[in-house]
Amino acid sequence: MRVGVDATSWANRRGFGRFGRNVVSRLVALDPDTEYVLFAGDGERLDDVPPGARVRRVRLRDPAGERAAASSNRPPSDLLRLSVAVGRAGLDAFVFPSLYTYFPVVGVPTVVGVHDVIARELPELTVPSWRARTFWYGKESLAVRLAARVFTVSQTSQDLVAERFGLPRERLAIVPEAADARFWPRPVAACVPELEPLGLAGNRRFVLYAGGISPHKDIVTLVDAYAALRRRDPEAPPLVVAGDLEGDPYHSAAGAVRARIDASGLDGHVLTPGFVSDELLACLFSSATVVVQPSLAEGFGLPAVEAAACGAPVLLSDIRAHRETMGDAAVYFPPSDAHALQEALAGLLADDAGRTALAERGRARVATLSWDRAAEALREVIAAAVAAGR
Repeated sequence: MRVGVDATSWANRRGFGRFGRNVVSRLVALDPDTEYVLFAGDGERLDDVPPGARVRRVRLRDPAGERAAASSNRPPSDLLRLSVAVGRAGLDAFVFPSLYTYFPVVGVPTVVGVHDVIARELPELTVPSWRARTFWYGKESLAVRLAARVFTVSQTSQDLVAERFGLPRERLAIVPEAADARFWPRPVAACVPELEPLGLAGNRRFVLYAGGISPHKDIVTLVDAYAALRRRDPEAPPLVVAGDLEGDPYHSAAGAVRARIDASGLDGHVLTPGFVSDELLACLFSSATVVVQPSLAEGFGLPAVEAAACGAPVLLSDIRAHRETMGDAAVYFPPSDAHALQEALAGLLADDAGRTALAERGRARVATLSWDRAAEALREVIAAAVAAGR
């Protein structure tokens, strides 16, 4: 069997990029009898391509990865080149790990990953302009309608996607996520070189947010809660907000976050290192006193899983995806409730034994997740798509 894979989001730094790299790499390793062909633009970086996979480059006008943002669209000529390249490759199936870089494929059964319906639930926070919504909704509807099989990443998302698109469960599988192998508890000494430039080495306590800076991540509520915490306790540890505050191609709340930090008089108490490497991120997770994820919506909640895999106690917004992923291995607060977040954060910072127990439960919880399991699930979805195509 010969299976094509959309790798135009391979280098993407968001969760769906990490998902694609991990699940496809394990899929290639676990299924040596299938030939996997990764399709990417001629100028795109493809680091860590799994041994055994082939790469097919397609000449594109624009880097496809840069055109993945919800507020942009690809030139028709690039869509045509990608579609023609796939159609001529003699494939049994073609996989889109994510909707973001979808393009029409003719004559080949497709498998499409729909990770969430956040753009439908919270359009003003993800695709704010009517033009962006028109392109996104059109792409989303076309991809789902033409797919031989669709998958998503959690039971929560399966319920929402099935309801939104009227899909029967036999066409909508779950391919769960897991922590990347780079995320494991780092010893203090190993993190010193990474954390020293931020002034966080030497067992210094800090609160951490790490992830995208999109409005639906609700970092402004975290800043408000932290400001209230500092008014109550001027000795509270610093807050670190790790994420791209400068060049993020997605709808960003960077301006609002910076303005709220300034207005709250938190200059010097909130550190914003920007986008960080995986090694630094693992050290931040491993060393953080508490990791906070205040999202209003998630499809899976991968940053919480990565934090727990590094041994961090996690404080999460009480949404379905977080509950499904972390269960009783996290502390929860009502979404967008700054006062409740402040109270929960203060309680965890004051409870050393509670944080330790929480971190232990978190590590045990996420240890049950694996990319091998995800790859096996995706292999079954591909097989079903091939059978349906025949």
